[in-house]
Amino acid sequence: MLDIRPATAADVAAIARVHAASWRQTYRGKLPAASLAQRDEAFRRQQWARLYRQDHVLVALVADQVVGFVAGGAQRSHSALASRYPGEVYGLYVAPTCQHQGVGWRLLTAKRRALGTAVTLDCLATNQVALAFYHRQGGRDLQTGVYRANRQTFATTVLGFPTL
Repeated sequence: MLDIRPATAADVAAIARVHAASWRQTYRGKLPAASLAQRDEAFRRQQWARLYRQDHVLVALVADQVVGFVAGGAQRSHSALASRYPGEVYGLYVAPTCQHQGVGWRLLTAKRRALGTAVTLDCLATNQVALAFYHRQGGRDLQTGVYRANRQTFATTVLGFPTL
Protein backbone atom coordinates (compact mmCIF):
# COMPACT_ATOMS: atom_id res chain seq x y z
CA MET A 1 0.00 0.00 0.00
CA LEU A 2 1.27 3.45 -0.93
CA ASP A 3 0.95 6.29 1.57
CA ILE A 4 1.68 9.96 0.90
CA ARG A 5 2.37 12.47 3.65
CA PRO A 6 4.39 15.63 4.32
CA ALA A 7 8.11 15.01 4.79
CA THR A 8 9.70 15.26 8.22
CA ALA A 9 13.30 15.71 9.31
CA ALA A 10 13.48 11.95 9.80
CA ASP A 11 12.87 11.49 6.03
CA VAL A 12 15.80 13.61 4.83
CA ALA A 13 18.30 10.74 4.44
CA ALA A 14 15.77 8.62 2.52
CA ILE A 15 14.82 11.56 0.29
CA ALA A 16 18.52 12.06 -0.45
CA ARG A 17 18.93 8.36 -1.36
CA VAL A 18 15.94 8.41 -3.70
CA HIS A 19 17.04 11.69 -5.28
CA ALA A 20 20.65 10.59 -5.87
CA ALA A 21 19.67 7.18 -7.29
CA SER A 22 16.95 8.57 -9.53
CA TRP A 23 19.18 11.44 -10.68
CA ARG A 24 21.99 9.04 -11.67
CA GLN A 25 19.67 6.75 -13.59
CA THR A 26 17.55 9.43 -15.25
CA TYR A 27 20.29 11.80 -16.35
CA ARG A 28 23.12 9.39 -17.23
CA GLY A 29 24.07 10.32 -20.79
CA LYS A 30 21.88 13.43 -20.70
CA LEU A 31 23.98 15.58 -18.34
CA PRO A 32 27.76 15.74 -17.79
CA ALA A 33 29.17 12.93 -15.66
CA ALA A 34 30.72 15.57 -13.38
CA SER A 35 27.25 16.96 -12.60
CA LEU A 36 25.99 13.51 -11.74
CA ALA A 37 28.98 12.82 -9.50
CA GLN A 38 28.68 16.17 -7.69
CA ARG A 39 25.04 15.60 -6.82
CA ASP A 40 25.61 12.45 -4.81
CA GLU A 41 23.74 11.30 -1.72
CA ALA A 42 25.80 13.48 0.65
CA PHE A 43 25.10 16.57 -1.47
CA ARG A 44 21.39 15.73 -1.56
CA ARG A 45 21.27 15.13 2.19
CA GLN A 46 22.62 18.65 2.83
CA GLN A 47 20.24 20.09 0.23
CA TRP A 48 17.09 18.44 1.61
CA ALA A 49 17.98 19.10 5.25
CA ARG A 50 17.60 22.78 4.32
CA LEU A 51 14.71 22.52 1.87
CA TYR A 52 12.28 19.79 2.88
CA ARG A 53 10.03 22.24 4.78
CA GLN A 54 10.57 25.29 2.59
CA ASP A 55 9.78 23.34 -0.59
CA HIS A 56 6.73 21.65 0.97
CA VAL A 57 7.95 18.13 0.22
CA LEU A 58 5.53 15.22 0.17
CA VAL A 59 6.93 11.69 0.41
CA ALA A 60 5.52 8.43 -0.91
CA LEU A 61 6.00 5.42 1.36
CA VAL A 62 5.68 1.70 0.80
CA ALA A 63 5.99 -0.39 3.96
CA ASP A 64 7.18 2.76 5.78
CA GLN A 65 10.07 3.23 3.31
CA VAL A 66 10.36 6.45 1.27
CA VAL A 67 10.14 5.49 -2.42
CA GLY A 68 9.54 8.92 -3.93
CA PHE A 69 8.97 12.58 -3.25
CA VAL A 70 7.63 15.74 -4.80
CA ALA A 71 8.42 19.36 -3.93
CA GLY A 72 6.48 22.44 -4.94
CA GLY A 73 4.97 25.71 -3.95
CA ALA A 74 4.62 29.21 -5.32
CA GLN A 75 5.86 29.97 -8.81
CA ARG A 76 9.55 30.89 -8.63
CA SER A 77 11.07 29.96 -12.00
CA HIS A 78 8.78 31.59 -14.55
CA SER A 79 7.49 34.95 -13.34
CA ALA A 80 6.01 35.74 -16.77
CA LEU A 81 3.71 32.73 -16.35
CA ALA A 82 2.75 33.42 -12.72
CA SER A 83 -0.60 35.04 -13.49
CA ARG A 84 -1.83 31.89 -15.29
CA TYR A 85 0.29 29.38 -13.33
CA PRO A 86 0.78 30.64 -9.77
CA GLY A 87 2.17 27.30 -8.57
CA GLU A 88 5.22 25.27 -9.50
CA VAL A 89 6.32 21.68 -9.02
CA TYR A 90 10.02 22.03 -8.21
CA GLY A 91 10.89 18.36 -8.51
CA LEU A 92 9.43 14.86 -8.65
CA TYR A 93 11.62 11.80 -8.11
CA VAL A 94 10.80 8.12 -7.66
CA ALA A 95 13.25 5.38 -6.66
CA PRO A 96 14.36 3.49 -9.80
CA THR A 97 12.95 0.22 -8.41
CA CYS A 98 9.50 1.81 -7.97
CA GLN A 99 9.13 3.64 -11.27
CA HIS A 100 6.29 2.76 -13.64
CA GLN A 101 4.10 1.64 -10.73
CA GLY A 102 1.91 4.71 -10.24
CA VAL A 103 4.03 6.37 -7.55
CA GLY A 104 4.86 9.41 -9.69
CA TRP A 105 1.23 9.89 -10.69
CA ARG A 106 0.08 9.71 -7.07
CA LEU A 107 2.74 12.19 -5.95
CA LEU A 108 2.06 14.65 -8.76
CA THR A 109 -1.69 14.47 -8.16
CA ALA A 110 -1.26 14.96 -4.40
CA LYS A 111 0.99 18.00 -4.90
CA ARG A 112 -1.34 19.57 -7.47
CA ARG A 113 -4.30 19.09 -5.13
CA ALA A 114 -2.35 20.50 -2.18
CA LEU A 115 -1.38 23.58 -4.18
CA GLY A 116 -4.92 24.01 -5.49
CA THR A 117 -3.84 26.03 -8.49
CA ALA A 118 -2.42 25.70 -11.98
CA VAL A 119 1.28 24.79 -11.92
CA THR A 120 4.35 24.67 -14.11
CA LEU A 121 7.04 22.03 -14.12
CA ASP A 122 10.40 22.03 -15.91
CA CYS A 123 11.66 18.86 -17.59
CA LEU A 124 14.92 18.25 -19.42
CA ALA A 125 13.94 18.27 -23.10
CA THR A 126 15.90 15.09 -23.80
CA ASN A 127 14.07 13.19 -21.06
CA GLN A 128 11.45 11.68 -23.35
CA VAL A 129 10.21 9.18 -20.75
CA ALA A 130 9.40 11.93 -18.26
CA LEU A 131 7.90 14.20 -20.92
CA ALA A 132 5.58 11.40 -22.05
CA PHE A 133 4.57 10.82 -18.41
CA TYR A 134 3.82 14.52 -17.86
CA HIS A 135 1.82 14.73 -21.09
CA ARG A 136 -0.27 11.72 -19.97
CA GLN A 137 -0.98 13.60 -16.73
CA GLY A 138 -2.39 16.57 -18.65
CA GLY A 139 0.73 18.71 -18.94
CA ARG A 140 0.93 21.02 -21.94
CA ASP A 141 4.16 22.35 -23.39
CA LEU A 142 4.23 26.09 -22.67
CA GLN A 143 7.72 27.19 -23.62
CA THR A 144 11.34 26.18 -23.65
CA GLY A 145 13.78 26.92 -20.88
CA VAL A 146 17.35 26.11 -19.88
CA TYR A 147 19.13 24.13 -17.21
CA ARG A 148 22.78 24.93 -16.51
CA ALA A 149 25.24 22.30 -15.31
CA ASN A 150 29.05 22.54 -15.29
CA ARG A 151 29.12 25.62 -17.50
CA GLN A 152 26.90 23.95 -20.10
CA THR A 153 23.33 24.76 -21.04
CA PHE A 154 20.65 22.14 -21.64
CA ALA A 155 17.21 22.71 -23.11
CA THR A 156 14.17 22.17 -20.94
CA THR A 157 10.48 22.02 -21.68
CA VAL A 158 8.27 24.04 -19.37
CA LEU A 159 4.95 22.29 -18.95
CA GLY A 160 1.73 23.72 -17.59
CA PHE A 161 -0.93 21.82 -15.67
CA PRO A 162 -4.43 23.15 -15.00
CA THR A 163 -5.92 23.33 -11.53
CA LEU A 164 -7.32 19.97 -10.41
